[in-house]
Amino acid sequence: MRTAKTLAAAALTLVLAAACGSSGIGDIFGGGGGGTSNQSYDISGTVDSVDLNGRSIYLTNVSGYNNNLMGTGGNTARVYYDDQTTVSYQGKNYRPQDLERGDQVRIRAGQTGNQLLAESMDVTYNAHGGMTSSGGGSNTSTATIRGNVRSIDTVNRTIIIDSASWISGFQGSNSGSTFTVRYDTSTRVDYQGQLHPVTNLERGDVIEVQVTGSGSNTWAQRIFLVRDVNQ
Repeated sequence: MRTAKTLAAAALTLVLAAACGSSGIGDIFGGGGGGTSNQSYDISGTVDSVDLNGRSIYLTNVSGYNNNLMGTGGNTARVYYDDQTTVSYQGKNYRPQDLERGDQVRIRAGQTGNQLLAESMDVTYNAHGGMTSSGGGSNTSTATIRGNVRSIDTVNRTIIIDSASWISGFQGSNSGSTFTVRYDTSTRVDYQGQLHPVTNLERGDVIEVQVTGSGSNTWAQRIFLVRDVNQ
C-alpha cells in the first residue's frame, strides 16, 4: 500500500508540473509565455474611427489576415498603435491620431497577445484630400475658430457656430457670422483636460475649434469647451 501511494503521489506531481508549464494566455494565441507572437500581418482597410484614449484604430472593409484569429469577425478589425508606430502619406510622416474616417490604409502589424499592434501604416487614399500633423507636412490650411454652438447635426456630423470669429489663421473677413464645421467619429471635445463626445455639446456652449480645410470642406480636428452654458 505504501509503495502504491508513493507512486501515485509521484505521478500526480508530474501531472501538475506539466500543467503549470503549459499555462498562460500567450500559449493560447501561439505567442509563448510572454503572449507575443512573431507572426506579422499586412492588413488593408478603411478607417472608421480613431480611439485616442484606447490608442487604437477601428477598420472596416478589412483584408489581408484571418479576422477570426483576433475575435473580430466579419470584415472589421481593431488595430492598436504606440509611440513607435509611423504613418506615411505622400512621403511625409504623420501620427496615427491624424487619421480620419474614410482614410484607406495599409498596415504592417504584429500580434501581441490577442491584439494587433501596428508597426507602420501607409495611407493609400486620403478621404479629405490632406492631412494635418504636428510633425509638419500639411497640405491644407489650418486655423482656430471661436463661437457659440447653435446646433449639432449628428446625422451629417456638422456643428453650426454663431458669432464665429477666427482667432488664429486667415479664413477671410466673416467674423461675427454663422459658420458650419464638419466632424467625424474620432473628434473629441476637450474640457478641463478630459475628452468628451461631440454630442455632449449644447446650444449656447462657447467653443474653440481647431480646423483644417476651407469653405464647406472645413473639418474639426479638436474642440475645446471654453464655457459651459449650464455654468
